[in-house]
Amino acid sequence: MVDGTIFEYKAAHDYFVLISRWKRLARLSGVPLKKICEADGYPVYGFISEVFDSRGIYLSSGIHGDEPAGAWALLEWTESKMELLRLRPFFIFPCLNPWGFNENSRCDRQNIDLNRRWLNSKTITTKAVSEKMENLRVLLAVNLHEDYDANGIYLYEASAGKKRDCFANEILNAGKELMPIDTRKKIEGRWSRDGVIRPHANSLPKEGTPEAVFLQKQGAERIFVFETPSEYDLHLRVKTQVNMLERAVSEIL
Repeated sequence: MVDGTIFEYKAAHDYFVLISRWKRLARLSGVPLKKICEADGYPVYGFISEVFDSRGIYLSSGIHGDEPAGAWALLEWTESKMELLRLRPFFIFPCLNPWGFNENSRCDRQNIDLNRRWLNSKTITTKAVSEKMENLRVLLAVNLHEDYDANGIYLYEASAGKKRDCFANEILNAGKELMPIDTRKKIEGRWSRDGVIRPHANSLPKEGTPEAVFLQKQGAERIFVFETPSEYDLHLRVKTQVNMLERAVSEIL
């Protein structure tokens, strides 16, 4: 650790350093870290609690390997929730694209964007996650991402057929303590208001189906995709995502 952070800059894209911390967390918490598949020569893990008597919380990161802050933020946040892990069902996928993470690549070794393969033409990884999540109920889902040309933090909120509220703005306000909100009216070709993008359920990327839409079709009640600007300091991005994740999860506990 350096200056109170949970990793050194040189380890930012070291998958095995990241996973060694998850293995330690599994030992301390009693929550199993299990290999769900192997992709591009790397093991892919799920950190899934064995408490299934209520709706769970789905958290994932690292599906785009060139977006490291989400993976480290997910680890830091989870390490601080040892007791909670034993009480609530969590479905956590620490890094869905380990080859890309190690190589600082958005795509996998075959140059496939895994975040466009969640319904049709599934990859080994997206199929493994889908099978793990079959018949499991999700109250909240958060996918942690980054954007290299963002002006600040923003998020996507997938519609679940519920009345809109200000929850998304509250999550962004938690991140705003450390980083500005991206206030552009259009982000990634979609209309945005105060950093919140609410894409229509039928408005899919032409390349394929993202994870958030898969979760929507699975019946997840609240779904958010966090985005931090990757031009900012990495440790600051991690802390910002931790703050946002804390606000998101605390609302439903």
